[in-house]
Amino acid sequence: MEILPDPSTHTVAIERIEREAWFDLYAAAPDDLKAPGPVDVARLGGTLLLADRSTPATVVNRALGLGVGQPASEALVGEAAAWMRSHANPNWSLQIVPAANGPEMQAWAQAQGLRRLPAELAKFHRGPTPSADPGTLSRLGIREIGRESAADFGMVAQTGYPLPPHFGPWMSALVGRPGWRCYLAYDGGLPVACAAMFVREGWAWLGVAATLADHRGHGAQKALIARRLADGIAAGVAGFTVETGRPDAGTEANHPSFRNLSGAGFVMAYARVQYGPA
Repeated sequence: MEILPDPSTHTVAIERIEREAWFDLYAAAPDDLKAPGPVDVARLGGTLLLADRSTPATVVNRALGLGVGQPASEALVGEAAAWMRSHANPNWSLQIVPAANGPEMQAWAQAQGLRRLPAELAKFHRGPTPSADPGTLSRLGIREIGRESAADFGMVAQTGYPLPPHFGPWMSALVGRPGWRCYLAYDGGLPVACAAMFVREGWAWLGVAATLADHRGHGAQKALIARRLADGIAAGVAGFTVETGRPDAGTEANHPSFRNLSGAGFVMAYARVQYGPA
């Protein structure tokens, strides 16, 4: 079971840049969080395994890339599931692209005691077509930041989701790290929203997007998307990708992240299914 490069959806490139962004994000974790602390990361060939035992969220406890660019197998699924059980929070998942989610994958997951989870992850992509002027999308000020604003970036990321306190210094460590460009939205002098872009080999992954609860609805994320697109295009990025939860059909307009991405010219390439402990 192998996925080959698809010129219409760029599946392999989309999965690869997200995988590399998350691998580097975990590499940036402060030393006191890394194993034997709660945070761990591993590779099984092209499969990336992420774990944070202290955080009950699949976004930081999941396997990416099974069957993408190389064959999946029953042994690989078993090895990935075993690693997740021993390293991750009990709320973990194997995330599988549609082309890899055939009868064999379903049988292998079932043999591991896994069930298909109701939530799916919508994967978006777009090319380097011009984006909107960020200044037309929000009254907030959008700035690319350096290390002097790293603590603010970490605070907004941790508080805006919200996430446990250790995510503050962890997300702060991305600011100024090679491959990463980090941004804050300001209401006057107050940082109220954040976002990041990871760039490698002509592709960019957009992530770490959060807004403080009492500053939502002011266009911060629309403007942050537009700024990252503009900066990426200026830097020669050929393809952008980002993901968000997939809403029920017909309700997409009611979900801000889905709506913002569609409005910024992103197209949903596919949705990853998830298998987790039964």
